[in-house]
Amino acid sequence: MAFNKNDDRYIYDVVSKNIKYFRLHNNSKYSSFGKMTQEQLAEKCDLSHSLISNIESKKVQQSFSIAVLYRIAQVLEVDIKEFFVDRNL
Repeated sequence: MAFNKNDDRYIYDVVSKNIKYFRLHNNSKYSSFGKMTQEQLAEKCDLSHSLISNIESKKVQQSFSIAVLYRIAQVLEVDIKEFFVDRNL
C-alpha cells in the first residue's frame, strides 16, 4: 500500500521497506552471502524477532524508536539516513 507523503505512515513505510532491502542485500560482517534472516537481525540487534517482523510487515503499522533504528543500521552497516530514502521498492 502506498501512502501519501503527507500521511505520517508514509515514513514508516519507507523505512520498513529499506530495512528489509538492506537486510536481504547487505555485505555486513554479520551476514552470510548478502542475506540475513529476521531472526539473525533481531539477535544481533538484541531485539525481538516479532519487532523486526512487525517493522517489515505491510499489514502491521509498527512504531519504533530512533534507538531501534540506530541499532539496526549499525548491524546492517548502513548509514541511518539510507533508511529514509524513498527507493520505490
